[in-house]
Amino acid sequence: MKPSLLALAFVSLLQPPAQGPRIFIVTDMEGVGGVNNWDEQVSPGQRRFEESRRLLAGEVNAAVEGALEGGASEVVIWDGHDGSRTLSVDVIHPKAKLIQGRPTPADYYLSERPYHGIIFIGQHAKAGTPNGLLAHSQSLSVRDITINGRSVGEIGQVAAIAGHFRIPVIMVAGDQAACEEFVELQPKGETVAVKKLVGKASALSLSHAEACDAIRAAARRAVRRIREFSPWIIEGPVEMRFEFHPRKTETGQLEQVPPRVYRGQTVLEAFQQWLGR
Repeated sequence: MKPSLLALAFVSLLQPPAQGPRIFIVTDMEGVGGVNNWDEQVSPGQRRFEESRRLLAGEVNAAVEGALEGGASEVVIWDGHDGSRTLSVDVIHPKAKLIQGRPTPADYYLSERPYHGIIFIGQHAKAGTPNGLLAHSQSLSVRDITINGRSVGEIGQVAAIAGHFRIPVIMVAGDQAACEEFVELQPKGETVAVKKLVGKASALSLSHAEACDAIRAAARRAVRRIREFSPWIIEGPVEMRFEFHPRKTETGQLEQVPPRVYRGQTVLEAFQQWLGR
């Protein structure tokens, strides 16, 4: 028996329309153009923190605009700095959505929806990077993080979880060292170096307007090229190892901190062990 025209029409309404890719933007602050000082710019209450928030919002919104121009059907932003309490819904692009809250799940929210690509904004290089600005991995106490023996920073950690869900990383905007680190994981990826190290700890930054223009163009290209990218897939079993700097005791002596190791049959299981959830 052939279905009626009414039944066919009803079924067609249930089918999702042809849409562009869904993009997930991961934000941080230490890689934003114009940010270079631990004591003034990266934590609530510091003298220039509100300036940093404004600069981050500008770069994020440029990426959203570029992604939409590139054909994205949806853009979701994860506020990834300072316990997910840096951005606000009243400053993000009107067509974007914002994820905030704690604790961060081990899947980094990527199992919630079938995203097609990851974009990093405001990203910094991993701990110990010689030419990195405000370089660190999760905290200043961490010397190195490895996944199955490969050194990674926060870029690599997100890329590993994204790869578990078969999602490629497609773009990073941050300091020059972060861009170089990203390309090691995604050689075809789009990069925007909004600043670079000069001297011992100073930053040479693009103007905010130029940085935003470059980010918008790169995001547009990345989304248009979405089919060219492959995810970073780590075969199990997986071991994630944290090495720490020596810590100072109450007597002023330095003592070694033992490494912490987290294991799982998949990278997600290892992250669940690390985060305890």
